[in-house]
Amino acid sequence: MSEDTELESMWRAVDRALEQWLAPEDAALRQATDGAARAGLPEIAVSPTQGRLLEVLARAVGATRILEIGTLAGYSAIWLARALPDHGALISIEVDPDRAQLASAHLAQAGLASRVEVKAGRATETLDAMINAGTDPFDFIFIDADKESCSGYVERAMALARRGTVIVVDNIVRRGRVTDGATADPSVDGVRAMMDLVGRHPQLRAAGMQTVGAKGYDGMLIALVDGPHGRDARPSDPLSISLQHNVWATREVLAACERLSDPQWHQQFAIGLGSLHDTLTHIVGAMFRWADRIDGPPRAMRPSIEDGTQRTPAELIALLDEAAADLDATASRARERGLDTAVDVTLGGTPYRFTLGAMLMHVTTHGMHHRAQCLNMLRRLAVPGVSDRLPEIDVLDWAAMRI
Repeated sequence: MSEDTELESMWRAVDRALEQWLAPEDAALRQATDGAARAGLPEIAVSPTQGRLLEVLARAVGATRILEIGTLAGYSAIWLARALPDHGALISIEVDPDRAQLASAHLAQAGLASRVEVKAGRATETLDAMINAGTDPFDFIFIDADKESCSGYVERAMALARRGTVIVVDNIVRRGRVTDGATADPSVDGVRAMMDLVGRHPQLRAAGMQTVGAKGYDGMLIALVDGPHGRDARPSDPLSISLQHNVWATREVLAACERLSDPQWHQQFAIGLGSLHDTLTHIVGAMFRWADRIDGPPRAMRPSIEDGTQRTPAELIALLDEAAADLDATASRARERGLDTAVDVTLGGTPYRFTLGAMLMHVTTHGMHHRAQCLNMLRRLAVPGVSDRLPEIDVLDWAAMRI
């Protein structure tokens, strides 16, 4: 037996012992596991020890509202729902309708149907609809879905959080591959982008931990929302309003573009940067570039995302979420330095001198200019259900949703 095999055997043995002592499975949990196996679902649910950890964390923060992204067969949802008081509520999102139905059945068998709603559909769309509807903030959020969209899930989770919300992200270590930036594995790249976002986010305090056990070698991220955000964040100064509106409005346009075909997404027009894809890439790319310029040396300019790479609207939304968190942190640092601080910037080989406040305002007005071009392109496409239902992205529409 190899050393690695002996280690894995020991991990599993310890996990079984911890389960027997602290997290014994009952009939409802075993039914969920057996039901997942009969349905041929992958064995990717949390282990009993991890399920107990989620329950303990949710109880520790006194959660009455829990959000789960990624339901599978409902195993982790059972643990989480058991942390709730009788009047509590759990919303769990599952992309596959058959899995959502199976999870609902398992939760009903566990006597938890009154506390849990399983929503079937793409998580990004479901979360955006919840945000736009003004859904009340959640106390605890568990993210256990595809890792390619991890950054987008965290950013949306923040919009549905409050100060004190705990966010847990599963499977962040990827058997150690998270340290490798050259895997070309979208799931690893997605986790790395999420870790960059969380690490820079001014309103998150996070810890990562490696785990071994019945599920092998992996890990979890546990983050605390440590500052006004989501439904309790109502900025009153013009700069904060402009920055937050810029992100929201760009996401609204990208969400409309998700309903386009690939040829429509890349169709050329004699406005903007030539296509919806190129113009929206330019908007997001400018957020990265100006964050680098505003922070200034020793921070280096990152490679431009306008490098010819063809991206989907969903991929640009994930980049937008990363850019928004980065720019938000940059704005906080700029305030500390003083928005009237003047710095030297070179554009196209020509030197300029701008204040930090002027550069931050430029990002938002730049986005506004190009979004108007995008709406024009969407109208010209004449796509039923899209061109006749363009998003309202006026700043007062955004503000009205937050009051």
